[in-house]
Amino acid sequence: MSSYRTLFEIGKALVAETDLNKLLPLLMDNIIEQTHAQRGMITVLGEDGELLFETARHLDKKDITQPEFEISKTIIQSVLQSGQYTVKKNALEDPLVPPSESIGRLRLLSVACAPLRDGADSFGVIYIDNRDLTAIFDEETGKLLNEFAELIAAAVKEALKQRKREAEAAEKDVKLQRQSERRRQLETLLAKIEGFDEIKGLKSLAMLEVVNQIAKVANTNSSVLIIGETGTGKELVARELHRKSGRSEQPFIALNCAALPEELLFSELFGHVKGAFTGAVADKPGYFETAEGGTIFLDEIAKATLKFQTQLLRVLESGVFNRLGQPEKILKADVRILSAAGPYLRELIEKGEFYRDLYYRLEHFVIRIPPLRERREDQPELAQHFLRHFAALHMKPVHVFSREARELLLRHDWPGNVRELRNAVNRAVILAEDDTIRPEDFDLPNLPDLEKTAIPPQWNYHLLKQQNIAGFDKEFFPKILRETKGRVTKAAELAGMHKRNFIQKLKLYKINWKDYAQGA
Repeated sequence: MSSYRTLFEIGKALVAETDLNKLLPLLMDNIIEQTHAQRGMITVLGEDGELLFETARHLDKKDITQPEFEISKTIIQSVLQSGQYTVKKNALEDPLVPPSESIGRLRLLSVACAPLRDGADSFGVIYIDNRDLTAIFDEETGKLLNEFAELIAAAVKEALKQRKREAEAAEKDVKLQRQSERRRQLETLLAKIEGFDEIKGLKSLAMLEVVNQIAKVANTNSSVLIIGETGTGKELVARELHRKSGRSEQPFIALNCAALPEELLFSELFGHVKGAFTGAVADKPGYFETAEGGTIFLDEIAKATLKFQTQLLRVLESGVFNRLGQPEKILKADVRILSAAGPYLRELIEKGEFYRDLYYRLEHFVIRIPPLRERREDQPELAQHFLRHFAALHMKPVHVFSREARELLLRHDWPGNVRELRNAVNRAVILAEDDTIRPEDFDLPNLPDLEKTAIPPQWNYHLLKQQNIAGFDKEFFPKILRETKGRVTKAAELAGMHKRNFIQKLKLYKINWKDYAQGA
């Protein structure tokens, strides 16, 4: 068969066959036949740089069972790096081939290898070899192999992309099926449990998991650490844990550790005696005494001072404490500690700003509350709940969102989470002119609709505000990427942003972090 005939046959195969598993063996058999090779293989680079064998064939058109032991990786790596084909008439004696265990072990005589290229990058190779003196490869073999590689490279690359898409789609289907089954399990389980009316927005699987965890841990004495961004409802979860516990008839006391200076925080929690500090005009019991048998909720625990953390750790470990100004009198406490912190508590531990031992005391059981942007299916129910609440509070006949207003709420990322949504709906109810809330009742970006209004662009508050934000972002993100040499994780940390949000901003403004990887 002539080389032109072989190229024609390969071209027909590329058109007729789209299944990579069928196409590549067919191509390899044609190449082996034309070049008189004994074996041939097509390998591609995996995502981690490993060699993946897409096909490996014998002269008799059968698969090679363990191709990784039947090749010269030295030659393949050389071709991948250079992007040029190579022919070794006698690999055993070629002075340009570094000594290789595989070449000697396999007794390879002739080897030819050509790159599969995608533009300037090599993503794989076609490799053939033999041990027969009557079929020594020459320069024409290398050229022909390179022509084969150029002919099939685009088809192989596209087939690999299609395979990846199909694998991702199949993985997504399996994930969705598992989520659907888990949702059914949780809905069945929680239908048997009463009293979750205070927590709104239970359409998402993430929040169903939160409620399930509350139900499981509430009636234990375990301390619980509630992790979530500002405004996600951490105190609401804490109150629900108390309400469903055996301590529900006893006090629930919430204390914001970031809202009080250290001395006052000590006083509030542990109590003080007269004269313990300026202004202490009488003895006062602390929350550990007044909440006896009940629950103390320590919000913003990550913002407590190290000195306060030390004292709290002592109480959690020993169950005893003393009032300020009365170190000789030891008191005992029977309270359950619930605490809450933002999502970066572990980072504070690594920086030495939060004691690791205290963290381990608090995190016997962790409940993570997802941000609102990750549970968009809960937004309509939450928004409607707040609408009913504030319409009644302000005595206004508002009872519905317009379609455009609903779309606006779903597009917004809600960095302030449920609290921000609550405030936004409150404002909208106050501003609503009739029974319907419309986009203009919100102080949220709404450029597509606002641009269609009669408001002159130079005086449109929302438009100008959003344009200024966009201008700032387009200057800020390239600058911080240059500073971190394209390291997205470091840049997000430096910006004080969640990595996911940082990447979303890069996509929004079409900023490629790779452009800054070398400090460009």
